[in-house]
Amino acid sequence: LFAAAWLISRSAAYVARKVLSWHDRHTEAAAATVDVRIANVKRRETTVAVIRAAIAYAAFAVAIILSAAELTGGLNKLTTLVGASFLIILAGFAVQRVLMDVIAGTMMFVERWYAVGDSIAIPTLELQGVVEDVSLRRTKLRTLDGETIQVSNSQIPAVRVLPEGLKELAIELFVTDRESGENLVRAAQRILPEGPTTFARRPWIEEVNDLDERLVRIRLRASVVAGREWLVDGFLSDLLKERADEGLIVHGPVMLTVDEQAARSYARASSATRWAGRPAPQQT
Repeated sequence: LFAAAWLISRSAAYVARKVLSWHDRHTEAAAATVDVRIANVKRRETTVAVIRAAIAYAAFAVAIILSAAELTGGLNKLTTLVGASFLIILAGFAVQRVLMDVIAGTMMFVERWYAVGDSIAIPTLELQGVVEDVSLRRTKLRTLDGETIQVSNSQIPAVRVLPEGLKELAIELFVTDRESGENLVRAAQRILPEGPTTFARRPWIEEVNDLDERLVRIRLRASVVAGREWLVDGFLSDLLKERADEGLIVHGPVMLTVDEQAARSYARASSATRWAGRPAPQQT
């Protein structure tokens, strides 16, 4: 049976190659260029390979079925076994998927990755939103655009949890005049929106430093909803530049992310690195 299947696949490939060659000879223009003929040959060989593979799979499948029928005592018993096996395989795949989701959800719950109401981002899926519902199998997100997204827990390899759903940002602005710079910031502050999906708190002046006679650094702070950082990096920056007098802004605005816990962690890490890099004192 298997030898016959091999012969059938080879014979089918030979016949297909002859038929396609005959077709190309009768349809190809006499003035066809070399490039066209090469392209036709490639197309013909590709078609023959596909036909040979398809017929080979079909022939070997028939051979396997007939061999199994002989071993099991007839086609009727084989049909019953194949049907039951097919259902078992389908059920196995379905259960496997559910088990993967449940195991992932259980680990997330035990390790407290996130909770309902947290604002999270899934970098691998490029998703961000507020967690509306969580089960062992899936997580339901609500985006800023109002869309509802269902994500299988097994598809979440990593998440970024945003504290309180807000991003604390600092804006550095260097100007030539202190009073004019402060007035510029206050004028922009009155224009900016404030609400649960925009600025949680409008930018405010945190610190002003006179660096030189004609150079003043103004440090602003702002709280925006996670995912709306462009309100500071784009909208606020453009607004300050557009409303500033000519020559007032020397440099900036520059946006920096502010996180006190991250600052403390990095401070400890850099301190440990500095001490580790120092040579031990030599004893005299």
